[in-house]
Amino acid sequence: MRRPDATLERLWREWRETTPEGVGYSQFAMLYRVWTKNQHVVMRRTHRPGEKLFVDFAGRTVEIRDQNGGPSTFAQIFVAVLGYSNYTYIEATASQTTKDWLKCHANCFEVLGGVPEWVVSDNLKAAVWRRERDRTVINPAYRDCLSHYDTAPLPTGVRKPKHKAKAEVGVQIAQRWALFSLRDRIFFSLAELNAELRIKAEEMNRHPFKRLPGCRLDRFLETEKASLKPLPGTAFELSDWRYSVRVQDDYHVEHQRRFYSVPHTLAREGVDLRFTATVIEIFHRGRRVALHPLIETQGDARTIPEHRPVIHNRVLDAEPRALLAWAMNVGGNVELMIRHQLENRSDITNGVKAARRMRDLARDYGEVRFEEVCAYAMPLNITSLRSITSILKEDADKRFSITQAPKVKVIGELRGPSYFGESA
Repeated sequence: MRRPDATLERLWREWRETTPEGVGYSQFAMLYRVWTKNQHVVMRRTHRPGEKLFVDFAGRTVEIRDQNGGPSTFAQIFVAVLGYSNYTYIEATASQTTKDWLKCHANCFEVLGGVPEWVVSDNLKAAVWRRERDRTVINPAYRDCLSHYDTAPLPTGVRKPKHKAKAEVGVQIAQRWALFSLRDRIFFSLAELNAELRIKAEEMNRHPFKRLPGCRLDRFLETEKASLKPLPGTAFELSDWRYSVRVQDDYHVEHQRRFYSVPHTLAREGVDLRFTATVIEIFHRGRRVALHPLIETQGDARTIPEHRPVIHNRVLDAEPRALLAWAMNVGGNVELMIRHQLENRSDITNGVKAARRMRDLARDYGEVRFEEVCAYAMPLNITSLRSITSILKEDADKRFSITQAPKVKVIGELRGPSYFGESA
């Protein structure tokens, strides 16, 4: 009967062609009705306090107008319903992207003051990447978010609305209670809309049940809130992902023109990057292999010594000693400049790179000239490679009537080449 154009009489006629002694159409129809009644029996689901939170986006959107006359946008409405108390959370967000989906969850947990054991969701891309025969592939960002809050995702079956009936009903009630009452309102921002939605959600949660004593808020405060898991000590930090990024031959990964090391054995392999506002994590086949703070300057690299082959570390350990020995031989101001590059960088690799380029500049412009520029730059705290290059190109130090270069001042303890190891 689920097939297009199928009728009960047509099915009966086809059946009688193969079974001439079968029952007549009237009895066939009666038996079919009895059978269908048994097929539509549904299971009553009960939920323990703190067990499940049902989440979904409403089918309706709300227009957000541009005060400057630009095109309108349409806010998505996130709805979350606790399984036991039916306590409902509503939030308007700009989109159904992963970032907004995670933000809504984090905000919801904060309002609830705790976390359920499971979060039941639909199969939208922000929650579920794909379903395979023997497993469900959860969006890694969603998995990380719920893991941070010590809970877990529980996606429903594909096209199985009864598996998340709480969310379906919660969305319907939210649309009728909140969105319908705001249908004639004009909103100019998400903040303005969310302020109204909070009021409507509170009214809905305080509204008495029709068949049960109390209201959603009563059942939440009296029973369910105490059953929720505690919130973590730190807030969840939203992140983005890049997938299947190829590791370069020098065992570094490029991200936004900045370079981060991974173990050298992963050169030319594919890795996944997870990055927040402060850090970047690198994963290989689901296992984290590197963690770095984000680099501020484009073109810079950050290398963890343990990621290098042993021979590379030996070479790099020798190079700072050679650079410092060269600087001490040229002059005191050059020595101070090279010391600054080697000792005042968070990553010695970038310091060696800058010192090496300065040595090249000294060879191009002459060591005497480079000593003069360093004498001019060090008292002014001008130490970047770009600035030193500019001074040399423009003869900026000669524009001023300086007849004598500033004397070199030794402040604190200066480290000689032996600090970096015995000179070769």
